[in-house]
Order: sequence, then structure tokens, then C-alpha cells
Amino acid sequence: MQDIYEEKGEIKLEDYEIVYQICDHPVLMTSPHYHNVIEIIYILEGEFLITVSNKKYTLRPGEMVLINAKEVHSVNILDYGIHRSFAVKFLPETICSDSQSLMELKYVIPYIVSFSDFKTYYTKEEVENSNIKNCIDNIMKEDRERSYAYKFATRIYISHLFLDLIRKVNTINPNEEEIKDSVKKEFINIFRYISNHYTEKLTAVQIAKKFGLRQSDFSAHFKKITGKSFNEYLNYVRICKAKRMLISSEKNITEIAFSVGFTNTSYFINCFKTQMGITPASFKQIYTDPPASVYYHLEENFVE
Repeated sequence: MQDIYEEKGEIKLEDYEIVYQICDHPVLMTSPHYHNVIEIIYILEGEFLITVSNKKYTLRPGEMVLINAKEVHSVNILDYGIHRSFAVKFLPETICSDSQSLMELKYVIPYIVSFSDFKTYYTKEEVENSNIKNCIDNIMKEDRERSYAYKFATRIYISHLFLDLIRKVNTINPNEEEIKDSVKKEFINIFRYISNHYTEKLTAVQIAKKFGLRQSDFSAHFKKITGKSFNEYLNYVRICKAKRMLISSEKNITEIAFSVGFTNTSYFINCFKTQMGITPASFKQIYTDPPASVYYHLEENFVE
């Protein structure tokens, strides 16, 4: 059984981290891990095999992956030669502030809610035929030159990058109907509450009452913001938690199902297959049957 670990080192909004990853090992593999930040990996040279959740992507120069906060992933190199990638990591709050109206928030909420879906892999054509490449180049330039206010400039380029993703690539939550700004902070608190109490028996009625919202309004707003019903989202969170346990735990499927809040193993398996496209057992096999070779952990060379 492979170990899954949480990458430590809290990244502060005013002290974000930009990392060059340069390696020339004949074989390289990072253990499956997750962290509290969004990560963009852009390939500069060589070929990388990156696994995000249950999906494997082979990336070549000019291609990119966008990995959500707390999403399990690993990076592999299985051939000889020089392999270089540019990775930038930042807190979800970088693209969202408390002063935003919910009209703005609804576009970025899939990126700031830890268990939301969004597009992971971007082809060279998608990167070059958008503002993504220009933003990445500018982020690399700012980090290299370290001119006055370069951290501020980098946050601006990250925001520009996500604006381009929202406009040209992703079509998450396109509903333009306005939701009262007064509801915004309550829903951020609601998402945090679900993340902390997902193992408990939660219902829409219970959560609406706890946060002082009418149940009908709560359900309608929840659907508009997340694109899911409350039960769909709750199951989504539970399954995301289960994915980590499947990789790192010796527990069987039934034990994991009960550990994350499901009361029926068959229902858990059906929900998992609906969300992931494969069974929990198949997902587990992806990480417990890696290529038979010698592994080297990724060396991260931090640009000072």
C-alpha cells in the first residue's frame, strides 16, 4: 500500500510560493499527495505522467494541468532525459476575496470550494489560443526578475489566467440570475461546515435551519452556486474523502464507506462509480499497482 501524505507548509496569501521543478532522473515518482493550495503545472521540456484523482494524463511541452486544493495527485517521469516543468501554487483566496459580490463569487466558487469539479488538463492549443500562455510567461518573468511589487503583479496574472479559463474553457455555473450578497458569507460558512461534518447525518433542512435560511431558498441557492443539489454535493465531498482513504488506508470498502458517512455499501459504490466512472476497487488498484521500477521523489528547486 502506498502512503498518501499531505504536503505541509501553509502558503500565505502575501507569501505565495512559486516553484521550478527541474529534474533529470531516469525514473521519477512522487507519492500520491495533496495540499491546501491550487497548483498549476506547465510543461517546459520532456514528458510527464501526472495522475489526478483516477485520471492519468501524459503531458508534453506546452501542456498544462490545473490541480484543485486537496485533490490527490502524483507526478511521474518514466523515460530518460531532461524534464522541466513550471509549477505555481497559491491559496484559493488569491482569486477570491470577502469583498466580492456573489455575482462575481459564483464564477470562482468551483475553484475555492475544495471538492468542486473543473477542467484539469489543457492541451497546447488551448493554452496558446488563450491568455493562459501569456499569463504563465509573465508569472515566470516576475519571479525571475523580482522587480518592485512582483508579488502583487503575480497575483494579478493569476487572476487574469482564471478569468480566461472561466470565459473560454470552463462553463461552470453560467446562470446569471443574481443572488443577494447577504447570502454569500453564509454559504462560505456552509461549505466549511459540510467539510468539517461530512461524516454526520446531514440534511438540507437541518443545515438551512442552522444557518437561519428558509429551506426552499437554501436549496435553490445551493443549486445555483454549486450546480448540485445538497445531497449530491454531500456525497461528492464524502467520495473525495474516501478516495484518500482508498489509497492510504488498509480498510476495506465497507469500512471506508461508513468512515466517510455512508450507511450502505452498495449505495456508496454506486455513488462512487457515478462520480468517478470506476468502482472504488478499481480506483484503489490505480495507486496500489504502480510501474515496477525504482522511484525517486521529486526534487523541488526553489528560485530564490
